[in-house]
Amino acid sequence: MNTRTKPNTLSLDEIPNKIYYSISEVSEYTGVEPHVLRYWETKFTRLNPKRVGGNQRKYTRNDLELLFEIVHLLYQEGYTLDGAERKLRTGVQAVRQEREAAKEPAPTNETAAPSENNEPAQSNGNPNSPELIQEIKSELKDLLKLLS
Repeated sequence: MNTRTKPNTLSLDEIPNKIYYSISEVSEYTGVEPHVLRYWETKFTRLNPKRVGGNQRKYTRNDLELLFEIVHLLYQEGYTLDGAERKLRTGVQAVRQEREAAKEPAPTNETAAPSENNEPAQSNGNPNSPELIQEIKSELKDLLKLLS
């Protein structure tokens, strides 16, 4: 049973587009207390805000998007901190592959590489398993929600 209460977050559209955000701004936007944000830096390897004069944290827009994903995984999906970190690590690889595929034109017969180079490595050996496809769809839907 999930007893966590989802923090009151703003949507990314409601957040001003700036180069850097202070920890108090990020706390306000995500609904997560500053001490929790600082703790999450120790648990999530991708969360690494820039440090400026006086060792103050400055978060980027990418950091904000990552934090919204972490909030979603922890409070809506019910992941533990370790589980959310693993999910983010595996999800990043899938997202990168999707972004690269969207940027590159479809390969022609002359430029197509062997299929083993185009498919991601899978631990179960079946890249077309229904579970994997469903997981990827779910992750892409979550990313789409974050971006919209």
